[in-house]
Amino acid sequence: MVIISSEALDKIKARIASHKVWGIRLLLLPAGCNGWKWELKYENNPSENGDEIFYGMLAVDPQTLSIVDRIEIDYKENGLQEEFVIRTPTATAECGCGESFTI
Repeated sequence: MVIISSEALDKIKARIASHKVWGIRLLLLPAGCNGWKWELKYENNPSENGDEIFYGMLAVDPQTLSIVDRIEIDYKENGLQEEFVIRTPTATAECGCGESFTI
């Protein structure tokens, strides 16, 4: 399950429109000192091989959904800093800098 806040959804829609792409892909990649990290990338065509589509614009592959059953995406602004924040409620640990996590 993927839950996207209204702020994040508005930003995703705006970025999709400005880049003229189908949507966004959410990737779970091995990385960092705790094992996993999230990455968002623009997607022109979702896979025909079982991608699950959320909100009509976010593709997630079946392998990711088999590892993580709940994903929360938010968007935060703090002064000049803007970023998508992806939370994994089932994570058991995070590295000190917040870049990677353990499931």
